[in-house]
Amino acid sequence: MPNTIFLLLSIGPLAMVLAMIASQRVGEANDAYTGEVTGRWVRSSTGTYGPTSHCMMRIRADEGRELTIEVNSRTYQSLGVGDRVVKAPGARWPVRSE
Repeated sequence: MPNTIFLLLSIGPLAMVLAMIASQRVGEANDAYTGEVTGRWVRSSTGTYGPTSHCMMRIRADEGRELTIEVNSRTYQSLGVGDRVVKAPGARWPVRSE
């Protein structure tokens, strides 16, 4: 019985953190904006499984907000500073505006 209580108390906070991360990801996917790429960089780190790269972009939305997002390498290569971008609701990454 004490082991069961300990297990529940230790898993509960972890489940809450995972739920918060999942809801944030859903919110990002439902976000929509148009704007301009104002910066881009690659952040590297070394972890347990070796080096990892994170492609980052800063976007100034037309509404005035500044966004710093992590994108996949294909999106990073296709967009440069000064490019106009649009992100549709449900899309994972922004794309170049036509």
